[in-house]
Amino acid sequence: MNSTEIISYKDRWLILLLFMAVNIIVQMLWVSFTTVTSLSAVYYGVGEFEIILLAMTFMIAYIPVTFLSAWVLDKYDFKIGAGLGATLIGIFGLLRFFAFNTYILVLIFQLGIAVGQPFILNAYTKLSANWFPESERQTATGLSMLSQFLGIALGMFVTPYIVINLGELGFPVMNLLYGSIALIFMLLFLVFAKSRPPTPPSKELISEKVMMTEGLKQLFTNKKFLILFVSFFFGVGVLNWLITFSEGISLGKGYDQLFAGNFGGFLVFGGIVGSLVVSFLAEKIKSRKILLMSSFIIATISLFIISFSTEQILILIFSFLLGFGILSAAPVALEYAVDITKPVPEASSNGMLMMFGQVGGIILMLGLEGVTLPNGDYFPSLILQAIFLAIIVILTLFLKEPE
Repeated sequence: MNSTEIISYKDRWLILLLFMAVNIIVQMLWVSFTTVTSLSAVYYGVGEFEIILLAMTFMIAYIPVTFLSAWVLDKYDFKIGAGLGATLIGIFGLLRFFAFNTYILVLIFQLGIAVGQPFILNAYTKLSANWFPESERQTATGLSMLSQFLGIALGMFVTPYIVINLGELGFPVMNLLYGSIALIFMLLFLVFAKSRPPTPPSKELISEKVMMTEGLKQLFTNKKFLILFVSFFFGVGVLNWLITFSEGISLGKGYDQLFAGNFGGFLVFGGIVGSLVVSFLAEKIKSRKILLMSSFIIATISLFIISFSTEQILILIFSFLLGFGILSAAPVALEYAVDITKPVPEASSNGMLMMFGQVGGIILMLGLEGVTLPNGDYFPSLILQAIFLAIIVILTLFLKEPE
């Protein structure tokens, strides 16, 4: 058989499913304390900032580890790179249970999970390029992104019900459940995942790519990619802030932890629907600029309405639309980045955008932590971030379709 023959192998869907399973559980582990911040502080005997730090470790670790993960994925390919991430997530995810209520151990184990996450998030476009033909690449990346949203939604929906309904057993049960699932998904991925099929799925994969160091230089001199940098800085940053402060937002508007879980769940469920719809449209209309602009317009309007509203139904409706807008843009932007930065390796462009989003999350969390009205309403922080999203809408005007 000719080594350059173009064939689409059925195994690609199994590989994608295994990858999505690992991505789901790492997101659940990330957000597992965000909707029960005050209850977590009591259980671990610390302040609420220390609980927020458990979520922030993922953003902090992402910055240095993203370079290592991109290098490993480019050098040793998908199975080794993503497999390393799955291993860290499985081992440290289960160890979190054995920390019991000792905060410093939970923080250490949470950091171990956080180190594994970049090896998964930076592999989205690598998996798509290795296994899927060009006609399915956007869909594959969209499904990888969808699994990220699904994991966040499940973590935010399920955790409050476990913790609140089981009382003293809530946190041990939650940590054991999530950790066991992480270990099972790790083993399945390591046994069945493969780096790539016997023959490439597209002609693009046959061509030479530049090395990571040269690729990074090309990224920082690409004006269209710099616009995506800013978009991810604010877009992912705002998303991370909303998820981390979901309890504070809910309490400030007069609601409890269960509403915080619903708020975050509706936000991410909207992203799941949006990523499916927009990824499908991207394959059909081929105009990523219009899709990106439309997504950010929806997100901007929704966040402005959430900022002013205290009505439960209205907040949930527009949290869904906010997620639909801000999260549906991500898979489109990642594939757009691959197209405008060829021959830069997929993991490099993917990783730099994701990293910049984590930097945005850290800066917003530190800068807007406690920026509320006297009654605890996060109105000033929400309005400011709605303005940031409006800036992204303006910047997308300067994007051009890849040639």
